[in-house]
Amino acid sequence: MGIKIIHTTCHTQFGGLEKRIFNEACWMAQKGHEIIIVAPRNTPLYDKSKAKGFLTHDAAFKRTSLARDFFSLRALFKKAKPQVLNTHGNEDSKIALSAAVGMGIPLRILSRHISAHVGLSLHNTLLYNRLCDYVFTTADYTTRRLIQTLGIPKERIQTLSSGIIPPKGLIEKDQARENLAGEFGLDPRTRFVGFVGRVSHDKGVDLILRAFHRVASQIPHHLAVIGTGTGEYLETLRTLARDLDIESRVHFTGFREEVWPYYRALDCKMLASRDINGIPFEGIPQSVLEAMYTRCPVIGSMSGGIPDIIRHGDTGLLFRADDEADLVEKLLQTLDEGAADRVEKAFRMVNTHHTIDAMGNKILAVYQDFLGHPESTFHRPSE
Repeated sequence: MGIKIIHTTCHTQFGGLEKRIFNEACWMAQKGHEIIIVAPRNTPLYDKSKAKGFLTHDAAFKRTSLARDFFSLRALFKKAKPQVLNTHGNEDSKIALSAAVGMGIPLRILSRHISAHVGLSLHNTLLYNRLCDYVFTTADYTTRRLIQTLGIPKERIQTLSSGIIPPKGLIEKDQARENLAGEFGLDPRTRFVGFVGRVSHDKGVDLILRAFHRVASQIPHHLAVIGTGTGEYLETLRTLARDLDIESRVHFTGFREEVWPYYRALDCKMLASRDINGIPFEGIPQSVLEAMYTRCPVIGSMSGGIPDIIRHGDTGLLFRADDEADLVEKLLQTLDEGAADRVEKAFRMVNTHHTIDAMGNKILAVYQDFLGHPESTFHRPSE
């Protein structure tokens, strides 16, 4: 018998968090379960979910719409009678989990996708220990912090990194390089290192440009930045490339829906995520998992959940966050020594533990176990 599942999010972009919701929903639907998506109207997730045929419900999750969203969710819960409610953002978790009180939803899950610290407060204790039954995180770092800070019982929290959807096929690496060189109007023999993902300060793309500048005279490679970000930050990066006199060897593609060929074109994918005010934000980055699946060597900073999947010297190389010199050293090591053993180990790890099937089966096991043992739920507020 299928399970009726409601996912909520207040986020309006289509990054890793939203992809996780959509991919998980599609996987569950294929297994015969019923999906309802609650998100702000006219956002990518809302539109994609509607086009996919999922029941969609509009909620802005803003201060100005708090009361309206609360009561519209109460009405939705009463009508739909879901077995599972899974919230994914700060604002929607507060509103949806509060609205779910007394509605008889057997399993209420709060997903924490980033590693930013959750402080000890009465509000957070209520949210994580009483209003929800289970907590999903995407990184062991986050799981440990939540257990330590809020005292969440270990049996009610689990690390479940996002699972990638493997492509049906991968282009040959030589052809991928030629295609990328052609996109930039370069010699077909051009080699590339680069970044794939959301182009932002917290992802450390400016640090990658500065590190590339330091090694540019020692390597023949060009730097490809695959993805998009705010206009202001992109202009900052273009200005930085001009100031460092590497403008002719740094290339920006903008947003690309299909990223698999770009990983295949790179001799190294770098992720330089930095801590914000001393606090990591990165969970398990899907871009690193995707690069690993394509057998692209990876380098990542020691921040948040990145060390969960980049085991230094085994599945990739790690460098100290915001340490430009250390990134330079690891990049040269990767290009000089090669990384054949590391890429094979990384591929096997992702193929075994981090695909959509692996993630979906773990989540489904939680659903089935919990729904089959309702007496094991947290003590809830009076309902």
